[in-house]
Amino acid sequence: MYEEINILLKESRKGDSLSRERLLKSLEPLIISSIRKYCNRPNEYEDLLQEGRVLVLECLDSYDESKGTHFLGYVKHMLMYYYLDKNKKKVCLSLNEKIGNDGEEEIIDLLESNDEDVLDTLIRFELGRHVKDSILKLTDKQRKIVFDFYIKGKKIDKIAEELNISYRTVVNIKNAALGKLKKHLLKVED
Repeated sequence: MYEEINILLKESRKGDSLSRERLLKSLEPLIISSIRKYCNRPNEYEDLLQEGRVLVLECLDSYDESKGTHFLGYVKHMLMYYYLDKNKKKVCLSLNEKIGNDGEEEIIDLLESNDEDVLDTLIRFELGRHVKDSILKLTDKQRKIVFDFYIKGKKIDKIAEELNISYRTVVNIKNAALGKLKKHLLKVED
C-alpha cells in the first residue's frame, strides 16, 4: 500500500487529476480517524472531512521529499495539528444565556466578583470626600500634627521637637483637631 501511495503521489504532483482522486480516496480512512481522534464533532463531520481532503491536496504542494520524511507521516501530522487546532475553537456564550433545569438562572448570576459593589464604592468615595472636607477645616498646624501622627506614624515628642513646641501643646492641638473632625463628620451624617 505504501508503494501505491508513493506512485499516486508522484503522478498527482505531475498534475494527474485521476491520481489525485485515487490518493484522496486511499487517504480517506486516515482523515476519518484523525477527525475521530482529534476533533470528534459528529454534527460537523462532513465539513471536517472536506477540510481534511483540502489539507491533503495542500500537502501535495507543500511536501518536500528532501527533508527525509515519508508523505504519509507528513500528512498524518498535518491532519493531527489541523484538527487539534480546529478543536480549540472557542465557544461564545452570552452571559444572559439561560441555564439550569428550570431555565430561570443566567450565567451572569453565577459569576462572583472580588470587586466592591457599586453602592459600597460610592459610599466609600463620599466618606472620603467628607473626611477630606473635614480635614480642610482644620488649621495648618492641626493638619500637620494629625498628618504626622496618623499618616507618617511619628511620635508626639518628635512632632513637638520639629514644631518647636511643648509635648503637651502637641497633645492639645491633636485632641482639638480630632474633636473638630468628629464634630464636622457627625454634622455631615445628619
